[in-house]
Amino acid sequence: MNERGKGAQMEQEIDLLELLMAYLHKWWLIVLCGVLAGGIALTYTYFGITPLYRAGVSVYVNNSRSGQSIDYVTSSDLSTSKMLVNTYVNIISSDTVLEKVIEEAALSYTPDQLRDMLSASQVDETEIFRVYITHPDPQEAARIANAVAEIAPAEIEEFVEGSSCKIIDYAKVPQARISPSYSRNTLLGGMVGCVLIVGVLTIQHFMDVRLKSEEDLEDLFELPVLGQIPAFSQSSPRQSSYGYGYGNAPAARAAEKEEKV
Repeated sequence: MNERGKGAQMEQEIDLLELLMAYLHKWWLIVLCGVLAGGIALTYTYFGITPLYRAGVSVYVNNSRSGQSIDYVTSSDLSTSKMLVNTYVNIISSDTVLEKVIEEAALSYTPDQLRDMLSASQVDETEIFRVYITHPDPQEAARIANAVAEIAPAEIEEFVEGSSCKIIDYAKVPQARISPSYSRNTLLGGMVGCVLIVGVLTIQHFMDVRLKSEEDLEDLFELPVLGQIPAFSQSSPRQSSYGYGYGNAPAARAAEKEEKV
């Protein structure tokens, strides 16, 4: 046996077309697993995950103290205001500010719990930032956000001298949840189910070492196929008694009639 034949025995080549046909042969199983996995993900999302709502307030950052008269605003003032955004966000998230928010609004949370609900982000690199409160109760989310808006500006002015901030928009009660997304989780669950069953089919395909065709023999032994056993079909017991369908069937029926006579 030459080197090519030895290589064929040592390494199994991946026939992508054959693998694709294996997938197509089990397409119904792939679809079924995708639907079942998507249904499980939807059920878990609906009954197992608490919906969350987010309410936010918009805050404008100013690098001059409130009450001071300003005739014009320079580009330097705007740049300074942008740089102050991160400072203001960190001040709002501090224990000092959150404790005052809890006290003034009569909230039953600790500063750490309130900090977990709070998030802030700058709006398109401007001197405006938004403070968000995420909570399972939409009305509670709006109430906490507005409490932060009432307390934070005065506290910021105390910490950052010569600067101030103004509330642009107060929080409204959110009407739609921000999480979870039923459609996204269902789609992800269906995709995971399809990927898992495709992986199982792939493993089954490569673990199947049975010889199914002449090509399998030629690839394995590098020898020509001299012949093959035909597949005999037996349409009836009577036909099988006369050589598996070979011979003169009418003559056989005539001989059978003579025997009966």
